[in-house]
Amino acid sequence: MTAMRYAAAILLLVISVTAAGQKKISNVEFIDYKRQVLLVKSEAMKAQGKLNAGEIIGAGCDQGGCWIEIEYKGRKVKQNVGEYISELNVYEFDFSADADLELVVINDLKATAFLYVFSYSKGIIQKLFEKEIKSDKVVIKKDYLEYYQPGGKETIWHYYFGRFWLMTPYEIR
Repeated sequence: MTAMRYAAAILLLVISVTAAGQKKISNVEFIDYKRQVLLVKSEAMKAQGKLNAGEIIGAGCDQGGCWIEIEYKGRKVKQNVGEYISELNVYEFDFSADADLELVVINDLKATAFLYVFSYSKGIIQKLFEKEIKSDKVVIKKDYLEYYQPGGKETIWHYYFGRFWLMTPYEIR
């Protein structure tokens, strides 16, 4: 009977560790409207979504890394999003309220997370931002990305004329 309890305890421990290893790492909050266009998990890599403009978006991995890909007029354009995917979320978000939707990609890996922002229009995709965010909080606003560490607000990136600019606090004395 004790051996059975021991085996049950080990099985429960293995299941708990496996479940804990699959948990979402990222802590990203959107302040304005966002639209989720794709959710991909490692066990279901064939998921597809549709952008606001009608193009199909998907994701994939091979030995060289992982990517998102968008099909535009019969051809596919790709952008790398890391070496592995546990859970990948892609959102459309309008930085600067100019009606151009950027793609915000959050790639939760096994022990960390990465945040990417891409501009996309008519088959052209360009990386605007990339940051390892671990489990730290990120707040995405109309014109800003705010990065928080346990001690408080760490860094702010301002979206201005299609680029992100690092804002450094200036202390007036």
